[in-house]
Amino acid sequence: MIRRRVDDHFCLITQHEHALLSGRLASHYGNSRFNRPNPLAEVVEAVSMHDCGWQDYDRRPTLNPHGQPYDVFETPLGIALRAWSIAGQMLAEAPTYTRLMVSLHVMGLSGFAAQNTRTRRAEFEINRFQHAEAERQETLRRQLDMRLDVPLKLGLSVVPEIAEEEQLRRNHMVLQAMDRLSLAMCCNQTPFSQIEGIVPRDGARAMTLQFIRTAPWSMKVEPWPFDQEEIRLALKAKAVEAREYQAEEFQEAYEEAAEEEIAFVVHP
Repeated sequence: MIRRRVDDHFCLITQHEHALLSGRLASHYGNSRFNRPNPLAEVVEAVSMHDCGWQDYDRRPTLNPHGQPYDVFETPLGIALRAWSIAGQMLAEAPTYTRLMVSLHVMGLSGFAAQNTRTRRAEFEINRFQHAEAERQETLRRQLDMRLDVPLKLGLSVVPEIAEEEQLRRNHMVLQAMDRLSLAMCCNQTPFSQIEGIVPRDGARAMTLQFIRTAPWSMKVEPWPFDQEEIRLALKAKAVEAREYQAEEFQEAYEEAAEEEIAFVVHP
C-alpha cells in the first residue's frame, strides 16, 4: 500500500495498481534514442505484474504503530516476504521470461532488505526466500535455454560479454526504472529522484534517468525515454480521513471508501 497525505485525507494506492501504472509506462518505453525492451510483451507484462503478490494484503491492509495504514516503505519484513513469494505462485501461467523477470525483481528487493536487517531470524528468512527464488530461476533458465554456468549476483550475470544476459540486465533495468518512476509519482515524498545504469542503445554508454516532480501529480523525466511527447495516465485510489485508527474501524473505512481516479502527467 502506498499512503500519500493529501490535505486532510490519506490517498491509498495499492501496490498492484502502482505496478499496473509502471507497466503502462513500460509500454511506451523506446524511441530514436532508447531501444524498446525485447521481448516487448513479456517485459511489459513483467513490469505490470511485479507487485502482484501484494493484492491479498492490500485488500485488508494493516496499521502501523501510529494507527495509520502501513506505507510500502514501512511494511514489516514478514509481510513483504510473503507478498514476494506469492508473486511466483500467481504467475504460474505467465510467459517464462515474465516469470524470470519478476523473480529477479523480488530477489533484488530481498537483497536490499538484507542490508537493513537487524536480527538473525530475519537473516534466516531472507536467506530461505532467496534460495527458493534461486531454484525457481534455475528452472526458468532451463526452460528458456539460458546458460546455467555463468556467475550470478541476485540472479543477474556478472559477465558482460553474453548477449542474452546483457539483454536480461537491460530489461531488468527498465523494470526498475518504471517501478521507481511510478513510485516517485505516487508516494508522499519522491523516494527516488533518479536511476543509474540505463543503457539506451547497443554500444551506448550507461546514463542516469532523473525524475523531478513539477506538480502534485506531474513528473518530468530527463532524458526522455518514451515514444510520445507527453504521457497522460490514470490510476485508481481510495481516500480515507487522515487520522489515527483502530484496526476494525480502519477496515470499515477502507472498505466503504469509493474508488477514485487520479490523473498523472509524465513529460520531458
